[in-house]
Amino acid sequence: MSKAFNLIFTGKLLPGTDAAKARKKLALAMKIDDARVEQYFKRAPFVLKKNIDAATASRFEKALASTGFGCRIEPVGSGGAVAAETPQPPPSRPDIRATTIYNADGGKMIITNMESVPGKTIVAHYGLVSGSTIRAKHVGRDIMAGLKNIVGGELKGYTQLLQESRKQATDRMVEHAKTLGANAIVNVRFSTSSVAQGAAELYAYGTAVTVQ
Repeated sequence: MSKAFNLIFTGKLLPGTDAAKARKKLALAMKIDDARVEQYFKRAPFVLKKNIDAATASRFEKALASTGFGCRIEPVGSGGAVAAETPQPPPSRPDIRATTIYNADGGKMIITNMESVPGKTIVAHYGLVSGSTIRAKHVGRDIMAGLKNIVGGELKGYTQLLQESRKQATDRMVEHAKTLGANAIVNVRFSTSSVAQGAAELYAYGTAVTVQ
């Protein structure tokens, strides 16, 4: 029976390592956000991986070393002192940058303008997904806009038009992601462009992923 090991994250930098760069590399390697990285250092040392074989422990040790951080490998049941167990993510709180869209068929798609979804790990990438809509200006809205240019105030007709356009473009982007099997879209962006006299395109795009 092969022996099992625990991998202990110590939080100690390897000699000659820049702390700021090492933290960024750690976030990329572990696929976590800055808040989780800070939790790692507050709770160190802690068990990063439990009950793994020697080969797996060695791979993780090399991966951590490539970011600039050291670790310990201890046999399970060795009685080594560990200050804390694997850290938990910070308490969830509303984040204006992350949105969940519920679809009519009962499914859901998470969209965010960040590179990751807070509290979740990206396990698969599917590439670029997009959705667009082209809308023409309404004569009545143009008349009201002309009056507003004289007296001042919000152009509510155009505000509504843009809201409708963003929703339709986003819905189409979400449908594109669903066909690929994704459950989230990260790095979401919007852009507009004029395509004809009195008509413009609103384009929504992002990266389709699966998160857990």
